[in-house]
Amino acid sequence: MKLNKKIASAFMMLFLTVGAYASEGYKNLFVTITSDSLKVSGMGVAVSNAFQSAGVNTTILIGAEAAKLALKKGKQEAFGPTGKSVKEMLVGLSKKGGKVMLCGMCAKYGEIKQSDVIEGVKIVSPGDVAGALLAPATQTLSF
Repeated sequence: MKLNKKIASAFMMLFLTVGAYASEGYKNLFVTITSDSLKVSGMGVAVSNAFQSAGVNTTILIGAEAAKLALKKGKQEAFGPTGKSVKEMLVGLSKKGGKVMLCGMCAKYGEIKQSDVIEGVKIVSPGDVAGALLAPATQTLSF
């Protein structure tokens, strides 16, 4: 229980400071998530949501083992600090204007089609990734 309170406090501090960074020129955030671990991917998506809520244009690239997190099928556990599954947080991010990309190479390798993924996720090409990653005033994070 103490750990969840500490994590919630950390999210609150992150949310409060993100606005300051956004006003200093960081207009875009590009987050790569490759782990299917609930703790790792949950943290990445939760942080992404905090940035998007603070006015930073946020793009998540999902790849490798994390690709299955974007699938419609399969039940997911809730990420403790948010009480939502990674799927729910991804949908929430896209509804707030954030972008969620699924690596096209990973999708092909996993035989994943656009119809297999949740609302708001787009299977993308390397060119799409490069465009988002190299946009001006972009910071990157990896989980």
